[in-house]
Amino acid sequence: MENTEKRSGTRRGIFIALALVLLVYIIGSTYTRYNIKGEATATIQVAKWAVAITADDGTTLSSTTQPITFTVQSNTNVVSGKIAPAVTAVAEVELDLTGTEVAVDFDAVIDDDAIENLGASADKLTFTVEVDGTVYTSGTSQTIALVGDSAFTASNGKKTVTLTLTWENDDENNVDDTTMGEAAPTLIIPVTLTAKQHIDA
Repeated sequence: MENTEKRSGTRRGIFIALALVLLVYIIGSTYTRYNIKGEATATIQVAKWAVAITADDGTTLSSTTQPITFTVQSNTNVVSGKIAPAVTAVAEVELDLTGTEVAVDFDAVIDDDAIENLGASADKLTFTVEVDGTVYTSGTSQTIALVGDSAFTASNGKKTVTLTLTWENDDENNVDDTTMGEAAPTLIIPVTLTAKQHIDA
């Protein structure tokens, strides 16, 4: 009899515990905590890119190939406007960064394949790039930094780029140079000018 009462009491305790759990669940699902949801829109302005490259005749250079004129430097030993060993030709373009809001990497290179067509004298053609008086190696980008924390202006964003092509004399190439001189071709040497956003490595 005692065992029956014990079991009955245990069952009653389990029933009461289950009833409490069920009651807590029902009460918990009936009442909710205070709740609010907010949404916002972030507004960020994109930095402006306004780079233009212009030839000395006012032509804006773009992704389509356009000619630029190299002016042969005066040499009393060669007819004006003609290139030969020991003669230099120069072209100027304008790099206009006005309104651009990022630092810019600029480079100019000549097409190595086109130079190879010149035969033995190919490695005697040197090409240098000068930006606002600073000469640097072709194939190595020149970084033009922002001035302070502002966009480039018309006064600090217009850069003169001087491209210099020199045919260095080498007596070991006399035979090939003479052959070229006899043919007197018009040399067309593609030059690629590149401006891109500067990003620290």
